[in-house]
Amino acid sequence: MDIAQDSHSLISNGLERVDLPHATTACHSSVAVHFCGTKEPGISIAYVCGRGHSGAVWFKKTKADFACDGQSGDIMKVRSSWARTALAVVALCGGCQGQVGGSPSASVSSGGATGNVGGSGSSTGPTGACLSAASRTVRRLSQREYLNVVTDLLGAQFAAVAGPMFPFEPRVAGFDNQDSALLVSAAFQEALANAADKMSGMVDTTTLAPCATPAAPTSCLSTFVQGFARKAFGRSPTAGEVQNLLAVGALGTSYANSVQLIVDEVLQSPQMLYVSELGPDGPKSGPTATLTQQEIASQLSFLLTGARPDEQLLQAADQGHLASPADIKAQVARLLVTARATEQLRLFVNGWVDMGPVAEAPKDTLAFPAFTPDLVAAMQEEFDAFVDNNVAAGQGTLSTLLSATSAHIPAGLASLYGPELIAGAGGSQMLDPKHRRGILSLPALLTYHSADTHSGPIERGLLVRRQLLCQAIPPPPASVLQQLAANPINTSDTTRTTRMVYEQHKTQPSCASCHSQFDVIGFGMEEMDGLGRYRTTENGLPVDTSGQLNNTDVDGPFNGVADLSGKLAGSPMFAACFVQQFFRFAETRAPLATDQCTLDTWGKAFHDGGEHVNDLIASYVSDPGFATREEDR
Repeated sequence: MDIAQDSHSLISNGLERVDLPHATTACHSSVAVHFCGTKEPGISIAYVCGRGHSGAVWFKKTKADFACDGQSGDIMKVRSSWARTALAVVALCGGCQGQVGGSPSASVSSGGATGNVGGSGSSTGPTGACLSAASRTVRRLSQREYLNVVTDLLGAQFAAVAGPMFPFEPRVAGFDNQDSALLVSAAFQEALANAADKMSGMVDTTTLAPCATPAAPTSCLSTFVQGFARKAFGRSPTAGEVQNLLAVGALGTSYANSVQLIVDEVLQSPQMLYVSELGPDGPKSGPTATLTQQEIASQLSFLLTGARPDEQLLQAADQGHLASPADIKAQVARLLVTARATEQLRLFVNGWVDMGPVAEAPKDTLAFPAFTPDLVAAMQEEFDAFVDNNVAAGQGTLSTLLSATSAHIPAGLASLYGPELIAGAGGSQMLDPKHRRGILSLPALLTYHSADTHSGPIERGLLVRRQLLCQAIPPPPASVLQQLAANPINTSDTTRTTRMVYEQHKTQPSCASCHSQFDVIGFGMEEMDGLGRYRTTENGLPVDTSGQLNNTDVDGPFNGVADLSGKLAGSPMFAACFVQQFFRFAETRAPLATDQCTLDTWGKAFHDGGEHVNDLIASYVSDPGFATREEDR
């Protein structure tokens, strides 16, 4: 593998295009790499991966941050904080290779993280219904989903022990559930086996599988297997599966040991690790296959709870009560008010804005000494509360996410907001909405989407282009990266503002064509520093917060984050991208050209219904494609 020649060398096995591969090309000139297949599996960064604009070290990482595929020798995982920082290096000065722009309502990705690289490819029948169907498939659970199932089976303490044992999994376009990234490497297999062994050893048989006759446990084991496997598989186990699990239990030296062996087997079984979308066994009966009731239950449950179906949903499936959209919508209404659904909808919004934990934001504590654990916790608390309150179990609207002012302000943010806090009713404090409107104005998001030593106008501009407008930003050629490595931008210049430093892109032909698409957006957010603090000056100079939107349907100038949010709120392109991002989250994949008809249908319903989040959920579960797959037998 040649890092200098292959921009995808750190991600293998056909992983969908993500930001990580492009970051690696920024590293080849300053990184000593030991690839998989050497004496010790893994990759070690012997010096640094990329340099900051002033030549400062970005990150120093060790082989512990990577995991190898033991069979192919390819590197499988890259820790997110390193990758995000390296991506910022790449974005500094990249000549475009292709067109930036395009409406997500007119074209969608052919597999990339975001995009406008396909034709519409839509297909409609005589009545206007979309005819395309997704392929029959099985999907590996994400680590989060797997641990949710573990929590339901054994308890949160078991998931807490198992979680750190797994190798890192990258998010794709902001989401952690994308099928293309959920590989089963040798490192993952080993971690799964070790985690299952660890958890099964923690089992207290007297509470998990009590038995009145432990000396003659056959009946007790059979009862336990039926119930435990049903919760783990999202359906009742087959007679063959029960027989196999009882055979494993028969190897135990005691009833307690038999239960532990069965738990160990179930926790690493394919039936638990994968969710199927295959339809019933049998010969082909038409161009599409209808999913089983239990598969429909799992589709619904993983969307709204991130876990296997609960018993009430399983019983509905067993009784054939998920056969109509009305049946399914009744279950949606029930699940949407659960705590798990609140978490799932928050995860969707996080993916939409490519938001990870604030604690993962790479920050130089010399540049930002205020970035303390207490401030991080307060930022995270405010962000989560804002999302939960404004999604409102699906009743919230896209407009509210862009226009609402944070109403839950932890005490730990008082010093950050300073004079922006004004007196509210009953002696409470509230934010002045002049500068603080919508999710883009939250300190957590502004901190996460910024650089380690400054405000990061490049990162913020890319956030708007890629995540909010679904526009692809092509990777820079290697020649530009080499120029950047040889002539880094000096971001430690205290005689100029950050904007002044980056405006040199205008005068560099290799940079101007691409950076003109996102620099001008990030510049309009410069009123917020790298911790999301409002400012009017930087280095003693006035901050210029004038920005510009181009290649959109709301082109024109804006001034500040609140003004930007207002312009995006009136953009059909922005709304169409939100629909596209929901499709990605729900379907666990990027939309293809053949999905355009579906996206258009959902988009119209979303618009006509007032752009409520639950309008998207209703469109999804009512779509014929929710319960059918393309027949390939």
